[in-house]
Amino acid sequence: MKLEAIRIQNYRAIRKLHVKDLPSFMVVVGANGSGKSTFFDVFGFLRDALRGNVRQALDARGRFQEVVTRGHENETILIELLVRIPIAGSLRKVTYHLEIGLDDKRPSIRKEILRYTRGPRGRPFDFLSFTNGRGYAVRNEQDLSKRDEELDRDDQVLDSPDILAIKGLGQFERFKAASALRQLLENWHVSDFHIGAARGRKEATGTTEHLSETGDNLPRVAQYLYENHREAFDVILAKMKRRVPGLAGVEPELTQDGYLILRFRDGSF
Repeated sequence: MKLEAIRIQNYRAIRKLHVKDLPSFMVVVGANGSGKSTFFDVFGFLRDALRGNVRQALDARGRFQEVVTRGHENETILIELLVRIPIAGSLRKVTYHLEIGLDDKRPSIRKEILRYTRGPRGRPFDFLSFTNGRGYAVRNEQDLSKRDEELDRDDQVLDSPDILAIKGLGQFERFKAASALRQLLENWHVSDFHIGAARGRKEATGTTEHLSETGDNLPRVAQYLYENHREAFDVILAKMKRRVPGLAGVEPELTQDGYLILRFRDGSF
């Protein structure tokens, strides 16, 4: 799966932004307050909204009034992704469109659409479309023997208008695009790494497979790699040896109390 483009409107400091042809590795540079952190927070927002709901994701960021761009409180927050996703044996360009607004002072999903072109030609077709908790999803989207207008739609009503439709429908394998997009968003990991937080020995609590948002669990992640993915861990040590000037080697060692330490050998001694 690959994110190819993203469009954002009215999300904090970002009034309007459309980034196309996203590379696999990208460096964003800008002055303080220009929106760098805001840009990456959009990914965290979508992940949080999928794990809980839109209201909870907004509350964690100061509620809707603090997230929507100043002066545009009566408009919607818009996030649109263009993702290349493998569906039924071929890569498809899938567009996910999400608009969030306030209804009676409560956040609701004004529009949630998932669309892509079924075959090599034709126009993009909406396979999922919801407004304020009501909508439909196409369940036989891969039946190429049928025309778009002949596909079967499942009408659905969500428990609340602030729940993403792909959260529930994406659990079912028959909704191919919704399932693939849900997996993509759930597996996103956003980290705002701070070297100061990563220093020192930390007690082994919480997850160890990924860095936390601040990187304060780096020692536990390193130990997890050492114990479960030794080949990848050795590659990291080899790269450290090449990139740190004057370093003759790095040797891992487990202490008697079970913690991992790294011994750095200076080439001058």
